[in-house]
Amino acid sequence: MIQQAKPLIFALATLALVVSGCQVPNIEPFAHATFELRRAVIEGGAVTAETMAAVPPMPTDTIPKEAAGQFVDVWQERVKLMDVLLGYSDALAGIAAAGTDAQQTAAALGGSISQLAALVPTTGAAVEAGVQLGQILVQTGIQIQSYRNLAQAIGAAHPVLTKVAMYLEDDLDDLRRLYLNASQTLEGALDESFGKRESQRQWLLAKRDEFRDTMVRTFNDSNAKQVKKIEELLAYMEPDHQQYVQLREVLLQQRSATLQMFEQAKQGVHAWVQAHQELLLAIEQNRRPNVLLLLGTAQDLKEAVDRIQNST
Repeated sequence: MIQQAKPLIFALATLALVVSGCQVPNIEPFAHATFELRRAVIEGGAVTAETMAAVPPMPTDTIPKEAAGQFVDVWQERVKLMDVLLGYSDALAGIAAAGTDAQQTAAALGGSISQLAALVPTTGAAVEAGVQLGQILVQTGIQIQSYRNLAQAIGAAHPVLTKVAMYLEDDLDDLRRLYLNASQTLEGALDESFGKRESQRQWLLAKRDEFRDTMVRTFNDSNAKQVKKIEELLAYMEPDHQQYVQLREVLLQQRSATLQMFEQAKQGVHAWVQAHQELLLAIEQNRRPNVLLLLGTAQDLKEAVDRIQNST
């Protein structure tokens, strides 16, 4: 859900009011919103890797930094599809701002879309599905160059851009699974490190309750001494137990915040597709485009990234 509009949202949305009654509305807010979404997505991966590497040390602390390094390598490759969306929005804004005639504008946009093929990553959901996304971008760009107006050009670009977004969402799902597996591996290592001491502590707690029940029925000095010894042992073990509880709590808080970030990132990509469709309608209806939803989801994603940082 969109939270209360932030100053950035108001500032960028105000730009859309500058041009009204024109054939091509101001597209700059759409490009800015795309930039904000991409920045939040990139930061999300970096912060996730940082929190994975920053897990407090454990007796067998070999996993966090390795997992973090593997994660960031895959993340950087998979989210390159965001560069395609950003490159498109920047090209579109620049072409529209140039004020050339409609056919020249469409031709320029088609050429820019063809060039975006170079940004498609060589790994990821699109590649694994056997989709030649770069080739589709080139073909779409060539097709658009023959169109006579910008609305036609944007309408023709929409399907392939929707495909880019779809595969980006699939990649985010893959990255989410990669992160979750690493987090669960860390949890398993944590439980293994403290497992023996925690089992001993649980046994002592059970024995203490047993002696206390016996004391209620038949009080004697022997039972009282046993309870006192157990209490002393439990007090001696308490620092280790508190360390385990704290480490586990941090890990679970980070997991919750990070999984929320992934969900916000997917919502942001979906909002971009909706914003692009809205942009097409705005051009056809000669009105300003509404990018508040896209800006709002980008801001929500940024706040989700902040929550990951605050969970450490």
